[in-house]
Amino acid sequence: MQLCVDLHSHSGYAGGVGDIQLNDIVNTMSYKGIDVFGTGDCLYPKRTHELYQELKYDNNQLYRLKKDDKQSFLLQTEVIFSVKLEAYTHKIVAHHIIFFPNFKAIEQMSKLMNKWQQKNTIGRPFIVCRSQIELEDRLFEIQSIDSMIEIIPAHIMTPEGLMGGKNKLTSMKEFYGNFLPNIHAIETGLSADPAMLSKLDGINLLAMLSFSDCHSAALNRVGREFTVLECKDYSYASIIESIRQKRIIYTAEFNPAEGRYYLTGHRAGKNNHIEDTYFLNDAPHDLICPICNKKLIIGVRDRCKMLKQSCAPKQNFIHLIPLIDVLAYANGIKSVNSKRVITKYKEIIKHFATEINLWQSTDNIIENSLKEICSNDELYSIIAVKNQKFTYNPPGFDGLYGKLEINNKGVALCL
Repeated sequence: MQLCVDLHSHSGYAGGVGDIQLNDIVNTMSYKGIDVFGTGDCLYPKRTHELYQELKYDNNQLYRLKKDDKQSFLLQTEVIFSVKLEAYTHKIVAHHIIFFPNFKAIEQMSKLMNKWQQKNTIGRPFIVCRSQIELEDRLFEIQSIDSMIEIIPAHIMTPEGLMGGKNKLTSMKEFYGNFLPNIHAIETGLSADPAMLSKLDGINLLAMLSFSDCHSAALNRVGREFTVLECKDYSYASIIESIRQKRIIYTAEFNPAEGRYYLTGHRAGKNNHIEDTYFLNDAPHDLICPICNKKLIIGVRDRCKMLKQSCAPKQNFIHLIPLIDVLAYANGIKSVNSKRVITKYKEIIKHFATEINLWQSTDNIIENSLKEICSNDELYSIIAVKNQKFTYNPPGFDGLYGKLEINNKGVALCL
């Protein structure tokens, strides 16, 4: 069976995230077509208690809301590991996603945090290691809690990712040591896709997963990236097995140019910049900004060029834009919270049941279903996005998303 999963999110306990209710997440999941969603921040004690109170066990190591059993949750958190490696003068700091099969495993992980004297006072906790050996030992201790715990490098190529520009690692082996065989997958992140990562030695051997890393329940956040898995059944164990065996049907990805760290650059207002500075072609060799003489934020595109290349078969993927963003663009409206845009979104979903069903439909079915309820600009934009006729100008850099441009004028429809 196919399962559509979005397994990286954050709760209201993570920095920069507002209050997020699980019932709002369930509502958005039903519109988007997401079967299983990562809870976010499940290791943080207040969040653990909240999840324990609101969720019920579903006999398959997945969870559902006690008040609504339509959608499933998987216990998940993001954890930041930092370590001092002998070959580097700076600390290596890398974000990871961890999946837990049950609350007992979370309890055991919390005990390890206490044993290591690591603080667990934020939604996205740090685990600080004094050496690569200590990091390796701690990763094995986490894995020994339960063989079905899965540890995945998050948004691997962004500045905060394992192989990102801040860390400057040359291989994953440098970080994980003997634990490396227990890493089965990576998260591509919003600024990279499987086409880029399949060229990178070592990384290209792993399953490539795409999740939203969302910080709200909004229609343009939940499921903005997702993964479709081939699973034996509807269970936690089957999801983990599919990841470990690379049974990925496809991922839905941001076009990397939309991601906030695609290009190398500095945004306006930073380090006395008057205007944005970014490099569409190669960045300066010394990676020094010509405006402020400070180190540039290395973009994912340039970071990939720095790493050892070794092509492997590409994993299936598509580039997508959330439908609510497409409708806002077509109507010249900046806010996706516009009542007009949300109303039109819900009208469209009535015809397709879920947003994913819409994107999987043929052009003719989309035309025939929507021509009576959508304007030409709306319909042209939806068809254009489905056929990958969109771009970003400028692309994303230094924390800024790329600016969307949809080629909705060159789409031929039979209306």
